[in-house]
Amino acid sequence: MQVGGPLGAYIPEAHFDTPMDYESFTGIRALVGHGGMVAFDDTVDMAQMARFAMEFCALESCGKCTPCRIGSTRGVEVMDRIIQNKNRGANLHLLRDLCDVMLNGSLCGLGGLIPFSGAQRTEALSKGFRHR
Repeated sequence: MQVGGPLGAYIPEAHFDTPMDYESFTGIRALVGHGGMVAFDDTVDMAQMARFAMEFCALESCGKCTPCRIGSTRGVEVMDRIIQNKNRGANLHLLRDLCDVMLNGSLCGLGGLIPFSGAQRTEALSKGFRHR
């Protein structure tokens, strides 16, 4: 389940019983955001979802800060390589680093929020989710 909009966190089934409040969601590295929820079944392509988040950020970026403007564009490229199964391990590591830079270096919420969804998707990708 995704909570909080296009850059919202993905909540795995193990956390479905988490109370929907700011403090509880912070405890599981998620954000309530605007409170919207999208449910997915087990056929969702997590790689494509991660790519969508990066592409959304690249298109919506105001361009004022480098981590968001360049980071999201590079994120799309990295996700394309992951989807194509090109040097997957190194690209997953690069994506984690990129999310860290965006989280800690972006000036606004857009670039700072993508790691909440992107990093979680990266974890899902590295734990066996594959491009379908």
